[in-house]
Amino acid sequence: MQKVIIDPSTKIPYSLFYIKGLADVFGEENLAFSAKYFRGLERKTESHSYDHYMAFVIMDGTEIRKIIIDFRDKVSVKESAYNWCDLYAKVNFNRKLTERRFHKKMLSIAPGFGIKTWGFWKTLILCSINFSRCHFSPIVPLKAHIMDYFIPYYRRSKIENYSSNSQDTNKLKNSTGGKKYVFFISTLWDHENCLEGTNHLRKNYIEFCKLNQQVEFEGGLLAHPSHPQYAEFKEIIFSTKYSIERYIEKTKLSAFVFNTPAVHNCHGWKLGEFLAMGKAIISTPLSNELPEKLIHGKDIHIAANDAELVEAIQLLATNDEYRKHLENGAKTYYSKYAEPQRVIKSIETTSCGRGPT
Repeated sequence: MQKVIIDPSTKIPYSLFYIKGLADVFGEENLAFSAKYFRGLERKTESHSYDHYMAFVIMDGTEIRKIIIDFRDKVSVKESAYNWCDLYAKVNFNRKLTERRFHKKMLSIAPGFGIKTWGFWKTLILCSINFSRCHFSPIVPLKAHIMDYFIPYYRRSKIENYSSNSQDTNKLKNSTGGKKYVFFISTLWDHENCLEGTNHLRKNYIEFCKLNQQVEFEGGLLAHPSHPQYAEFKEIIFSTKYSIERYIEKTKLSAFVFNTPAVHNCHGWKLGEFLAMGKAIISTPLSNELPEKLIHGKDIHIAANDAELVEAIQLLATNDEYRKHLENGAKTYYSKYAEPQRVIKSIETTSCGRGPT
């Protein structure tokens, strides 16, 4: 019987997607948290290691396989974690930009997203017990440790709620007077590459949707008045508060969605969410690797410039057959490569082939 031991100092909001996959593959009763196998990582002394990765071991009899899941936005690798592990699974792997010396143990995985997995009492119990398992000295301050457990409980949703519903399309047809309802909200980031790229790409998408006569648009960008681009983006900044439930509901109703690489040109949570919902995705070109490429015209629609973005919006607003074709492509891709259990299965299978180092 295989057992999985998870590092109790892991960053929970980013790890729950993979913990869900571990529970699906190995059985929740075979998961445990313990610091026993992770002393060699020395995460407290390394900058950003808390935000960089989660660590766990798969125990199969006397064999122990050490696994890292790197969920950070950057293409860089945490060298000490790479040296410790048998397999390094990374969301934002880039064959050209990630140093070649880190390629040997590397496995590219699809992006996950924030989910709610545990109920209130299990969240409370694990928050308390894992605090003690970190020897009452977690990587982050106690308040941050507690918040990292309860923010997913209060602000995220169960992964089952992301699955598409055949009734969504019927609601859409009956509620927009012939126009295609399109919903999109996102953050106006203040990171350098977002100031120059991501924010403007999202702004263009919103404005092109509003100009299209076939589209009824709702949404905008979320920003604080202190943001350096607030004045420039003021016309599309929204003030309505959307709960996670409302966000999921409206995104599922949206005829199509928009994706673009975000901070550090990463695969953001939105790409994972859109695949899980089985949406017709318009995207600017992706920067980093995926376990299998998303194919233009099959799984996703790539728009490389403003003209192609305008064309894509018009095409998906008027061609239901193509829109459904992309929806099916996204659903199939998610079920093959991006579901939590598929990600973990890929890790488990690959680590078996490589064995302990």
